[in-house]
Amino acid sequence: MTTFGQDKLSRSFTIRYLLVGPDTSYFSLIGRKTLNELGAIDSTPHLKMKFPTLIGEIVTVKADQKQAQQCYTETLG
Repeated sequence: MTTFGQDKLSRSFTIRYLLVGPDTSYFSLIGRKTLNELGAIDSTPHLKMKFPTLIGEIVTVKADQKQAQQCYTETLG
């Protein structure tokens, strides 16, 4: 069971994960099936994802640009 968001502004459902061995700058990769079930719109350049909750609110999940760049740089070395 995976939860996106917090408290009333969240959605939870079962996701099947595939674990891979190589190092990557990503914590997890969310597939199209999951994004479609969530009703999400994602923007990789902006490191953001938006999805509707069951009560009609829109949730924005965002990442820190500087931290993402640092993680990416560390995986290159």
